[in-house]
Amino acid sequence: MKHMLIITLAALLGLCEGLPQKLAASVEIKQSESLPEKLGVSIMTFNTEWLLGSQPQVAELKQKGIWGLENKDTELKIEQQHQAVASVIARHAPDILCIQEVINEIAAKRLQQALQGKGLQYALHFLESRDTYLEQDVVFLTNKSSGHITDINVSHPIDPVYPSKCLILTCILNGEKTSIIGLHLKAVPTEPIAVAKREKQADAVVKQLKRLSTAGYTTLVLGDLNDWDPIVPDADSSKKATPTSKVLKKIKDYIAGGDDELVNSLKWVEPVGKRYTYDYKGSKTVLDHILLPVGWRNRVVGVTIDHDRPDGASDHWPVILELSW
Repeated sequence: MKHMLIITLAALLGLCEGLPQKLAASVEIKQSESLPEKLGVSIMTFNTEWLLGSQPQVAELKQKGIWGLENKDTELKIEQQHQAVASVIARHAPDILCIQEVINEIAAKRLQQALQGKGLQYALHFLESRDTYLEQDVVFLTNKSSGHITDINVSHPIDPVYPSKCLILTCILNGEKTSIIGLHLKAVPTEPIAVAKREKQADAVVKQLKRLSTAGYTTLVLGDLNDWDPIVPDADSSKKATPTSKVLKKIKDYIAGGDDELVNSLKWVEPVGKRYTYDYKGSKTVLDHILLPVGWRNRVVGVTIDHDRPDGASDHWPVILELSW
């Protein structure tokens, strides 16, 4: 009887000794469960320089008198470019991807397949642009593995003419009504005729921004704007990279008076020497931008311009914005 009592007491003491540890573990689990989940979203823009879909497509474009396709006129070269572009995208696997200079839906679907070959599943959001001569499209793709993006739709801008190469994506992003205006504005930053046209395109973008704001959307603007930011410096500090237009100024300050509504993500790229997305006549400079709402500044985790570009991918370097809620 005495021995049984001693054994019983020892067992009870053993249970009591383990109880604080179990209680502590329980408290620790509950504390970890109560912590809010940190939500991250990455957004990438990339001008893919005449991303084509097939050899017959190249022949049709050449018949129009379009030049610059000499290195893309075989099936092998077309496939090599798709694989090179897909490799760059796969390195970052962004949640939202906007690409420019995609030649029609056939090229967009071919890139989608190339990404699948690298283990990435992207949904394609395509509308043919109103650029009927060059046939260059702005395309969105969203990563199917991302659970933060729902209710996705794409549309053209309300202006019947400008910009001809523009696609607007609307969605619910982490519970917030969000829109992204993907652009490819008129090329040649300093040519007077091009500047005048790009100014008209910017005016149309401003109208679109106001419309989206009225509808309750928080809006980003991104793509190949073919112009410089007058406020945020890039790698080229010379006069060669000084804007002669007010394109970025208009878009960033789309509600006249007061402070800008949009901020250039370029300011988060350090050092300044890494701030270039294109080699314009020997000047390494930034023509590709991601402009985000001023109210999202505290959500910026980092901004990268990926200069590790495979041969044949593009003549631009992509910009990647990482956000956290």
